[in-house]
Amino acid sequence: MSAVQLELFYDGKCPFCTAEMGRLARWDHGGRLAFVDMAQPDFDCTPLGVDMAALDREVHGRTRDGRILVGIDCIFAAYSLVGRRWLVWPLRVPGLRALLATLYRGFARNRYAFSRWLGYGTAQQCESGVCAVYGAHTASATAQHDDPTRNRVALWLYAAALAHLFGGIVLAWFAGSVGLDGYHRGIEAYFWHGAAPVAARAQQAWWMQLFGATLQCTAIWMLALVHIGYRSRQRMAWGALLAGLLIWAPQDIVISLQAGVWSHLAADGFALLAMVPPLLWLWRRDSR
Repeated sequence: MSAVQLELFYDGKCPFCTAEMGRLARWDHGGRLAFVDMAQPDFDCTPLGVDMAALDREVHGRTRDGRILVGIDCIFAAYSLVGRRWLVWPLRVPGLRALLATLYRGFARNRYAFSRWLGYGTAQQCESGVCAVYGAHTASATAQHDDPTRNRVALWLYAAALAHLFGGIVLAWFAGSVGLDGYHRGIEAYFWHGAAPVAARAQQAWWMQLFGATLQCTAIWMLALVHIGYRSRQRMAWGALLAGLLIWAPQDIVISLQAGVWSHLAADGFALLAMVPPLLWLWRRDSR
């Protein structure tokens, strides 16, 4: 019996899409996924019961029992089947699901332009089958795959950027929660002798929520720079991230010392130890 549990129908003329299918294929050690290039001239969408216009708008998948999965549901299922559900968990968060689905549809509509901007190249011609999942990698992509240390360091930085995004979400929506009560009291102790007014706590939580939204934006920029640096081997991206860290951290440390907020110092120290060495390593590696 076939082990295939999900067929993925993708646009083989889209460089990003082809690279993503190749990544899933490498992770699919159990043979649970099958890949169908709908850009091939002999592709027939009739058995699916889905027209080409719909297939062109969003990625589609067909499960073993015949169910059709569309868009982010298809992406979540594919990543789950290859053991990478942790990479796509935001697709199941109620508050984020609708937003991410909208962003995905916008990305899918402009996938050729995004492929070019993200360093995956221009649209490919697939009439001769060069868009097959295992054969469409460019020389640079092959070089990246053959450099496991660089891949692991870049993955660490992707994770660091995602951690910033998650932290921003927590601050934006849970700044006033009981779990952060000790943090609030530590800051209030510097500004107030005795218990702080209720309005002061409310104002502090409000500022933290604003900072959380800003941190989410910064995390997206971090993700973009990590991706640009990783795909294009442009040391400028690593240098920009380093510069941002080295501008932010010393100022945050000094300001936190003045107020005696030791949790900030711990966070700053961890951020510097977690990010500066890998960024320096990549900056030197990609200068070769």
